[in-house]
Amino acid sequence: MKTENGGTGGAIVNIASLAGLMPAPHQPVYSASKHGVVGFTRSIAMASSVGKYGVRINAICPGFVNTPILQSIDKEENMGQYSAYKENIRDMMKFYGILDPQLIAEGLIKLLEDDKLNGEIMKITTNQGIHFHEYSPLPFHSKMQ
Repeated sequence: MKTENGGTGGAIVNIASLAGLMPAPHQPVYSASKHGVVGFTRSIAMASSVGKYGVRINAICPGFVNTPILQSIDKEENMGQYSAYKENIRDMMKFYGILDPQLIAEGLIKLLEDDKLNGEIMKITTNQGIHFHEYSPLPFHSKMQ
């Protein structure tokens, strides 16, 4: 995809989770992997910008989405030692609400269509809808281009 390799550029959208922006004690491995997706997205987007790759890289961090994975909290074989957190997870689902997958698709389209977005972390929640995570400017690179 890199223009220097003869590619025409493009856009990559990684899927993370709100659990990649805050701790999730009931799913530490999931949370760690999603933190990794967020960090990788921001880092490679900056590399793309500095290296003029012509590729934009962003990520979507939705809250709970109405998909079959939500049913997995009822299965001890899926949750292991964290099955004790079932009620906490249910409380979080009530508090944060459950998103319709169509809203995630809308966010994806926004990221693909807006050529100015690179290194952005889009959050999607029931109470705020589609919005972006705000970071403090980096001292050595104030804005990705």
